[in-house]
Amino acid sequence: MVKFKKKSLSGSSKRWIQRHHNDDLVNKARKLGYRSRAIFKLEEINNKLQFLNKNKNILDLGAAPGSWSQYLSKQGFKNIVAVDVLEMNNVSNVKFILGDFTNEDIKKKIFREFKKIDIIISDIATNTTGNKKLDSFKTNSICLDVLDFATNNLGNDGYVLAKYFNGELDKDIIEFSRNNFSKNKIIKPKSSRKDSKEMYVFAQK
Repeated sequence: MVKFKKKSLSGSSKRWIQRHHNDDLVNKARKLGYRSRAIFKLEEINNKLQFLNKNKNILDLGAAPGSWSQYLSKQGFKNIVAVDVLEMNNVSNVKFILGDFTNEDIKKKIFREFKKIDIIISDIATNTTGNKKLDSFKTNSICLDVLDFATNNLGNDGYVLAKYFNGELDKDIIEFSRNNFSKNKIIKPKSSRKDSKEMYVFAQK
């Protein structure tokens, strides 16, 4: 049982902290030295699809706190660029760029590191407000930005993996992926929390 020092915490915040404390994957990630449980979602998806390649250039969008980049680094990947609007502690073999990937100056910085982008991964989700429609709209709008970025910047036969939520704009995401990529797949990792609405769209250019 978690003891709460701040009496001002809302009931939902206390429930989140309690669930986080009791989460087996949170504890497993901590023991293995990863920054979040998200690492197991990328690992699970790649075990299924085998799309990550150590010889390819990989762009990790919305990377902070960095567990996906950590996973790649620990697996021996070296051609990794991570981008986020939040600061991220250093990860071996990862070049970090602070900023918004939709910004033209940030795009130029990305392509100073990579002549070609082979794989884009994104676990971006905006901070939740408690309004499920608004939360899914904001996160899914970013997912559409990721897919649009991928269509314009991925190399031939490149892959993109991006998170979205069931809810507002989810049909737009599925339709966009079908219309702009040669292959697409919708994935719900077993490592996602059971009550989570998060999904992943995987597509090949």
